[in-house]
Amino acid sequence: MPKGTGFAPMNLDVLCVFRQQPMSALRKEDLEAQKQERTIFHPAPLATLEPEKGAHFDLYLAIPSLSGQRYVLYKSSELDLTREKCAYLLERGVKNLYIADQDAPAYFEFVDRTLGEKLTSPDTTPEKRSQILYTTTSALVQATFNRPDSPVLIHTNKTLVEHTLKTIVNDPRIVRTMVSTFALDYSLYTHSVNVATLGTGLLLEMKLTEHKNITDIALGYLLHDIGKTRVPTEVLMKTGILTKQELSEIERHPLYGVDLMQSHESIGPAALSVIRSHHEKLDGSGYPYRLTSDKIPLETRICSAVDIFDALTSNRPYKKAMSGYETIRLIMNHMSHELDKDIVSQMIHLLGPKRTAPV
Repeated sequence: MPKGTGFAPMNLDVLCVFRQQPMSALRKEDLEAQKQERTIFHPAPLATLEPEKGAHFDLYLAIPSLSGQRYVLYKSSELDLTREKCAYLLERGVKNLYIADQDAPAYFEFVDRTLGEKLTSPDTTPEKRSQILYTTTSALVQATFNRPDSPVLIHTNKTLVEHTLKTIVNDPRIVRTMVSTFALDYSLYTHSVNVATLGTGLLLEMKLTEHKNITDIALGYLLHDIGKTRVPTEVLMKTGILTKQELSEIERHPLYGVDLMQSHESIGPAALSVIRSHHEKLDGSGYPYRLTSDKIPLETRICSAVDIFDALTSNRPYKKAMSGYETIRLIMNHMSHELDKDIVSQMIHLLGPKRTAPV
């Protein structure tokens, strides 16, 4: 900086933004912007990125820009992700880094390997396994609800469901441990994880482990409400009585969900069936198709029962949470014509007195 002035020397490349003909630096920025426009980036939740475990793929930060989002390289593939870098991001409220489309296979392998190592380690207690699954799944579902178009996120959800199934099969008691971690305050993300956890536990409790589509069904449980991402937030969070138009919009969310998910290779017919029909009721009073009991598969009936149980035992904008015992009593006394009684009985057995007593 020249003496006697308070300004750094003017850079000609900065001046070029005011010129008709951009100079080389601006051309480089343009080329980089064009390259980014051709690259698809996918969220990689920090909860899925175990530090110092060989994350050898590029990771990017998303920076707001006038054209939307710009992606800046945070860590190159030659370097590992350190605990210090993770802590730095978390302290600043960063929940997601991003990967480029071409790095998706490396990311899949990394998540599968590191999650498997943590869950199968003899040093990992049931409580810790429960926490790992709940935290990782919640972060992943939140990212997925923000970007339901991302095949990378959908595939990673499926990987996480596979690990959850293996964990429950190896230790069925962990379902109760996981249920005890459920957040009392309702959100679309936590509700999705709660329904998937309890629904998958019931699938296994009812001896459906031989079902060839069990992973697909469990994935359907996890993403059953994905269609609500198309419903206006003010309608979802409304505390007063819904208008006829608002109610109609909410009743379309299963079909919105099918529309969002049907193009993904990782989503099979069983998952789509759950997403489409999880609000159908045995007496034909459900939606969107008013199906009766003979048209509603067992796995969808499980989702319906668990969906209602978790909704009633969570705080909502328009009501306080009921206890587990109060919820079961309400279901048995007033919803027996809508829900499968055998599934409700199995749910009582699975949760046991610790959950169905006041929560």
